[in-house]
Amino acid sequence: MMDTTELITELNKILTLEHGHLGMYKNFMNYSDRDVRRTFRHFMEMEMEHVNRIQTILRNLGIKPSLIVEGGDIIGKMFGVSINIADELEAIKAFKFIEEKSHQGYLKFTEKLEKENTPLSNFIAEEITSSNQLESYLQYLWLKDRLI
Repeated sequence: MMDTTELITELNKILTLEHGHLGMYKNFMNYSDRDVRRTFRHFMEMEMEHVNRIQTILRNLGIKPSLIVEGGDIIGKMFGVSINIADELEAIKAFKFIEEKSHQGYLKFTEKLEKENTPLSNFIAEEITSSNQLESYLQYLWLKDRLI
């Protein structure tokens, strides 16, 4: 059974990754392709919502949200991926990999929460992780399709 400390640690790890995802898409204006710019702007907005959802649940638990990795290239530090946005194709490949890993991570965490079957774990799974999981999968699919 997951205790409160483990739950908070997992949520802060997810918050850290979501900040990294936000960082991936916040430079959407640097891309030459109009469709990529529009989509990445929308992805940035989705990532902002993911950050807000996780921060809200942490605050409701009485915890100050905190990042596991402070500053710098969060994604690079956690996944070992360096992203060069000067090369649009390479950035899309890297983002696809990251969104796929994000979806897999959310899927595992949501399943873990559902196995807990407590009011809190069910609420987090239903209201936060399952929707973030779906959105990360949709982002992955768009990025994958973009590479075809």
